[in-house]
Amino acid sequence: MNLGVLIRLAAIGFAAITPFMLILFFGLESSLSTYWLTAGQPLFILANVITSYFFFTIKEWRMPSYLLVLLTAFSVQSFPMTHNILAVLFFAAAGYSFYHIKRFKWYFILFVSCLPLLSYSLLHAEIGGILVLCAYHAHILIYKQILMKSNG
Repeated sequence: MNLGVLIRLAAIGFAAITPFMLILFFGLESSLSTYWLTAGQPLFILANVITSYFFFTIKEWRMPSYLLVLLTAFSVQSFPMTHNILAVLFFAAAGYSFYHIKRFKWYFILFVSCLPLLSYSLLHAEIGGILVLCAYHAHILIYKQILMKSNG
């Protein structure tokens, strides 16, 4: 694997573990966005910026990228309504991107299956969606590497 692939996998791994780091170090909050109100704010921002950049490099994932930057820029503290609308739009745009993928369509089903978690907790639904996003992007990266190696 080349350095670019390793950096992308590291970004995906960072995005996957960030919610757990926030919970571990700053306690359980009602949603990921409320970590903006804690000392975990820099970690929240960093994870979103890295994820947005990663998404931006993939044509089909640019809309979720833009929305993630915007929801990070409009904090839940200063702009709660705008932030919450952008957060919903981010997850809807990610779902739309999943719906239109050509390979591994079952990730769309996994992503949508996180919706019932909303009845339990917004935080759990967000973490479920993020883990599906991370798993898909890691899977696609590794799959492409295997294809490239097998094609010589």
